[in-house]
This record gives sequence, C-alpha cells and structure tokens, in this order.
Amino acid sequence: MTARKELRKPAAEKPTGVPVATIYQNSDQVAGVLQQLFGQPLIVEETRDHTSTAGDDASVSSSGCVTGGGEAKVPFLGALSVKATGDLAAAGSWTSSTGTAARQQYVYSQAYYLHLVRRHLAEVGQLHQLTSTEDAAWVSPGAFVEYTTSFDPVELTLALEVISPELVDAIAQWSVRKEYKDSFPETGGIDAVRAHAEKMRVDAEGKGAFARAVASAVHADARQGSTREYYGRIARDPALTAITICEREHFITGDPDRLLDGTFTVFGKVISEIEEDVPTFARNKLLRNFSADAFDQLVGQLRSSLADADPMLGLNPEEFLDLKLDSRVRGKSLRVLPLAIFS
Repeated sequence: MTARKELRKPAAEKPTGVPVATIYQNSDQVAGVLQQLFGQPLIVEETRDHTSTAGDDASVSSSGCVTGGGEAKVPFLGALSVKATGDLAAAGSWTSSTGTAARQQYVYSQAYYLHLVRRHLAEVGQLHQLTSTEDAAWVSPGAFVEYTTSFDPVELTLALEVISPELVDAIAQWSVRKEYKDSFPETGGIDAVRAHAEKMRVDAEGKGAFARAVASAVHADARQGSTREYYGRIARDPALTAITICEREHFITGDPDRLLDGTFTVFGKVISEIEEDVPTFARNKLLRNFSADAFDQLVGQLRSSLADADPMLGLNPEEFLDLKLDSRVRGKSLRVLPLAIFS
C-alpha cells in the first residue's frame, strides 16, 4: 500500500472557478473538510465597518495702532469701530469637517465553502479526475475524486419503488377476492352469501398483511428509506463504473431522480478498492447472500415465461418491456461517497 501511494499519479488540473449549479451537497462534510484543510474554525458570518472623514481649518489674526477715532477695515473681519488712541488686535478661526460610515455584513454560503475546498485540493494535487480505468488505478480508499457522467439507475431500486408494500398488499387481496368470486355460492340463500363474503374478507386481509410485511422487509434490507445508489458509467471499454451512494436528505432539488435527467459532475471520496463484476446486492444485509448466478437463472425463467405468455398473438413481451435486472455491475467499479453533485 505504501509503494502504491508513492507512485501515485498526480491529478490533472481542472478549473474550479466556474460557477456551478448544485443539486446535491453534504454541507456538514464540506464544512468539515474545509476546517481540516485550513486548520481553523469555520467563519459563518462577518461584519466590516468603513469610516472616512474630511475637513478643512482656516484662521486669521491682525494687529495695528491708530491715533484718531474712526473706523478701520480689517481683512475677514469687516469694519471695526476703534477708539481715538489705542491698539487694534483681532483673531478668528473656522473648522469644517464631514464624515461617512458604511457597514457591510457577509454571510458565507455552502456554495462558497464548496468552491474553496475544490480549489484548494486542486492546487495541492489531491483532487483526482477520473476519465478511464487507468485514472482509477492511481486512487485508493480515502482519495478525493471528480468525474463527469450521466447516471443509470439501479434496476432493483426502481422495481422496489414501483412494487411498494401497499401495491403488494392490494395485489394479494385482489387475487384472493378473484378466487372467491369464481367460487361464489349459488345455493344457500343470503346466509350463505354473507358467510362466503366474511370468509373472503378475513382471508384477503390476512394474506394482504402478510404480503405487505414481506415487501416491507425487502425494502428495509435494500435500505430504500435513506439511501440511493446510482451507476456513473465513466468509461465503456474497458468498463469503469462509479457506484455513487447518495443520502436522500442531501438532495437540494427534493427529487432524487433528478440525477437521471442529465450529465453531472460528482465531487466525492472513494470508499472502496476497485472491484470486478461486483454483485448488485452487495450492499444489502440479507440479499447479499443471494447467489448472483441464481438470480440470473430466475430472470431467465421470467423472460421465458413472458415469451410464452400468449403465443397465439405472436408478440414478444421483451419488445415492450426491457427487463435488464443485471445481477452484477459489469467490469471494474469503485464506490464513491459524494460530497457534492453539480452541473
């Protein structure tokens, strides 16, 4: 591990002064990294006062001697009445000043913190740009990376969002009611109908509750409530995928699937070594024990069943429904914990 760090390829420089539009940012992580980089507390607000003054002073004095009565004119003082005999003395002064004061209050936003962190890491060569498998070979867990990609969703994640516990409950109850409808009593009168309906209700609610519990357990195992995974395909040949693990609460847009609508840049930290053909269920607590080969076989049987669903019509369901559901992340991949995602 030490030799690998000594031979690490320096990161390519990339401008960090271009304004960005952020859709995801872990503000606590960014602020923490910033304080560690500069070794000082985080300034969240600052007030600056600016005061300027300007003024001018003027003064005058005069003295003289007269021998007769009358008036004398003295510069700046006008006409003065003086006695017949005596000294004349006069003095005057003026002071004029003006001043201005301004107060400016600065609030440091998370966008500014992100800019400082990216710029500083780029300047010291600690921000690695990922564009190929060769670039990924020089990074290890703990490294800061940036990559630009359009994301693919995890098919299992999408399936679980559509197949919610409520939907599973409704389907289970519907199937039970359909069975009871086909066996509706034709004799016995109103009492038989009531008994049949009550039995149908109890059976439907029981199977629905059980199906809902199973679906909820699968959702909990997939950690759907707090996190989402996205596949950032950085390179195709050879394949390199950044498995980007996002926490729902840090999406600024409020819509986690906004990440699927375009091309975005990810700034984050690598949290795993490079892996080859990693199973899709690797991060699940229980499903990770499910064989990827067995899952492929199950999906294959499902496709065959759909293909044979209605041979009279001559339709291929796969032409209307693309069932990928890949059991592995094909090629090389590494896991990244994003600090920010922006365009």
